[in-house]
Amino acid sequence: MNRFDALLDVLYKIYYILQHYHATHDQMQKYPEDKQMDRQDVKDYLGISESTYKRKVKDGSLRPLRLPGGDRFYKSQLEEQYKESIRRGRI
Repeated sequence: MNRFDALLDVLYKIYYILQHYHATHDQMQKYPEDKQMDRQDVKDYLGISESTYKRKVKDGSLRPLRLPGGDRFYKSQLEEQYKESIRRGRI
């Protein structure tokens, strides 16, 4: 990898972090009491298994914030999935 490619890689990572910061900041302003949930909390909240969780992340219906401690979600992000779980009788 040459210097130019390394620089592009660093810039892309900074851009990615700033996008997530901006999205998180906007959500915190809309929902100041919004609870942050980890992977297990989401599976329990939606009544889904590990394989269903992985499938939903892969197909894009769940979009976690990828942080060093693991995937994180805000409860407000899960409204549509929660309604779907109720409709299917999971919860």
